[in-house]
Amino acid sequence: MITLSLLLYKDTMSYKNINQTTEKQTIIPIWYIDIYKNTHTRNIFDQYKFKNKSNNKYLLNIATDICINTILDYSDYNIIFTYPPSTMFYRKEKNIDSMGNLVMQVKKYLCFYFKTDNNNYSFKNIFSIDKKHLKNKKAQHIDGTRKTRTKNLNERYYVNFWNKRYLKNICKNSKVMICIIDDVSSTGGTLLACKNSLGSVIGDDIRIELYSLAH
Repeated sequence: MITLSLLLYKDTMSYKNINQTTEKQTIIPIWYIDIYKNTHTRNIFDQYKFKNKSNNKYLLNIATDICINTILDYSDYNIIFTYPPSTMFYRKEKNIDSMGNLVMQVKKYLCFYFKTDNNNYSFKNIFSIDKKHLKNKKAQHIDGTRKTRTKNLNERYYVNFWNKRYLKNICKNSKVMICIIDDVSSTGGTLLACKNSLGSVIGDDIRIELYSLAH
């Protein structure tokens, strides 16, 4: 059931055009809203990602728009919103997992303002980071060449036992769409790595959509 408030929000969205990258831009097509090369935009993302600014209304609005757009476009699906976990956070190089924090802020926002009796969406941390990747990986803003960002994509993330059970169970009785949201996508390597980790867990009937707030 989609409430009238969701439909009204859609009509007032600041970002009515969600763009898609070309094969020359990223190694897999990715939906995105903002342009990271814009100096002002880059400063906003950098403050949030690297300066431990846990709240940012601008980025929250973009992430919310993506989620609401997805809910309305896939109203007949059971949607799971998730994100790539931050290697910097799990190496204790920063205090928050910025994308995870942002996605969970969207969850609180939607649950508070758009209450329904039968929501067709949920928010869940699905992916775990491979220990070898966690140990050897440098932050992409330090070692961010296209070659390093697209290397060993199948060895970055995995889906643990309990999340496998969760996904297989939820897929039994409904059509499922997994929406993976990253903050900034330059090559698409991180999102593709997450998608690849789902390959042995779900069947061909599961839809996967890749989003980034900016490209």
